[in-house]
Amino acid sequence: MVRIASLLAIALVALAGRAWPLSVQTIEPRPFGYTVGDVLERRVLVDRAQDGTVDPASLPRPGRSSRWFQLREAASGPDGVRLRYQIVNTPLQPERENLPSLRLRVIGPDGRARQADIGPFTVALAPVAQFGPNDVIQSDNLRPDLDPEPIDTSRRRAWVLGCGAALAALSMVIVAPVAARRLSGRRSGPFARAARALRRLVPAQDAAARDQALRRLHAALDEAAGRTLALDNVDQLFQLHPWLAPARIKVEALLADSRAAFFGNAPAPAPEHLEAVAAELADLERRR
Repeated sequence: MVRIASLLAIALVALAGRAWPLSVQTIEPRPFGYTVGDVLERRVLVDRAQDGTVDPASLPRPGRSSRWFQLREAASGPDGVRLRYQIVNTPLQPERENLPSLRLRVIGPDGRARQADIGPFTVALAPVAQFGPNDVIQSDNLRPDLDPEPIDTSRRRAWVLGCGAALAALSMVIVAPVAARRLSGRRSGPFARAARALRRLVPAQDAAARDQALRRLHAALDEAAGRTLALDNVDQLFQLHPWLAPARIKVEALLADSRAAFFGNAPAPAPEHLEAVAAELADLERRR
């Protein structure tokens, strides 16, 4: 047992002194299509939970790194390192050159430091060329354009359509009762029907037309009051329909003219006057 315990202790010490492998990944730029002045970006991704973070002191300093490349920026972040290189020279003919290798120090969650070696990355450089009028570019040497990826707008369109439908439904709930009342009053109200009938009688000015117009408007007042209306019971009309109050004076004058015409042999009011009174009552009926 003592020997087994000793072996376990030695194994644990060996494991403690052994560097745990890092799960470092790189995102490299495209390997072709560069010339002098272009900027390339390399990214080194480090799993923060498993490996830790990159020590900023181990980053390479900006500056000329080779004949072809100059490091413009080296920045560390929560997920790794970003390196930006610029091509500072032009070859006489297409060549393949290597971005420099890196050695970064990673501080693990336990506080221990480990080395992460990043190998070089090869890119193709092309000279700056000027084509003359007699130069021919072979189409076989040209790569086709990349189509942009379509933007998925289905969720936004569904959201807009849903909002539009909700707004339309809310508008219908608010507007429909008012429109129904006005439309109903316009089409089926007693004063609206009387106003339409009187408009047809206005051109006629004979005694029969006057009498018919007076009887038609009187019938509308009787229908609104629910009984035969006269000066003696006119208050019941305005108690039943307070919205007719602005026309009270004209209604009472009309009832007086009606009594004089039916019982006193007085001439009935002119159809255009009756039509104006009916139009005012119809307007109050429509806006109630």
